[in-house]
Amino acid sequence: MTAMVMTADAYDRDDDVPMSSRLSRFALGTAALFAAIASVWAFFHFTGLEPVARLQIQARFERVDTAELDAALRPLLQTSFVEVDLQAVQRAAGALPWVARARAEREWPATVRVRIWERVPAARWSGDVLLDENAARFDPAGREVGDALPRLAGPEGSERRVLTMYTQLSARLDGTPFALAGLQQDARGDWTATTADGIELRFGRTDPLLGVDVLLGPATRALGPQLADVRHIDLRYTNGFSVGWREPAAATKRN
Repeated sequence: MTAMVMTADAYDRDDDVPMSSRLSRFALGTAALFAAIASVWAFFHFTGLEPVARLQIQARFERVDTAELDAALRPLLQTSFVEVDLQAVQRAAGALPWVARARAEREWPATVRVRIWERVPAARWSGDVLLDENAARFDPAGREVGDALPRLAGPEGSERRVLTMYTQLSARLDGTPFALAGLQQDARGDWTATTADGIELRFGRTDPLLGVDVLLGPATRALGPQLADVRHIDLRYTNGFSVGWREPAAATKRN
């Protein structure tokens, strides 16, 4: 078989072809094009009118309840394939406590695919409410998440600021006697942290990171093995710190 290569000259040489032949070829080409378009339209039209045959969920679940997710989405799929409201599907999935976001799309002929991104818990916020890694609050809906999460608190709207400060401060103090278990900022702007050993660190209204060098330097050297008896360390001083001591066990019993 000989391959034909169409050059620009061969393509443009139409001068010797009668006008009637050219019009005939144009009409045939146009008819073929419309026939192809009609076939494609008919395929999508008639298959689109069919009911949804399959719901496909794409996710890596650890805490999302798949039965709860299915129950939330199924009623929205009781219609023809093309009439499924994808925005409503996304909203229904995103309303579940452990879903960070969702994306829904059609896959012909009759499948609705929903991609789920699960929340990653980062901290407890002012009690039993949780913060995810993006500092968004959500209610775990009774699901146990353990006690390993740090406990954070702050004024309304301060979630991202407190979580960011905790992340930065914790990175500086991990592996030291002052590894953090929690951080809060009160309505006046005062920062207070709690260590894993129950020591309260009072930073005041200044950036808590500015007190780290004092804490890991002079405070650690001065307190040494007495850290087990320390109740709080006040770092609100310009050139030093003060210490509050735990009450002796014997004295506590006598009271």
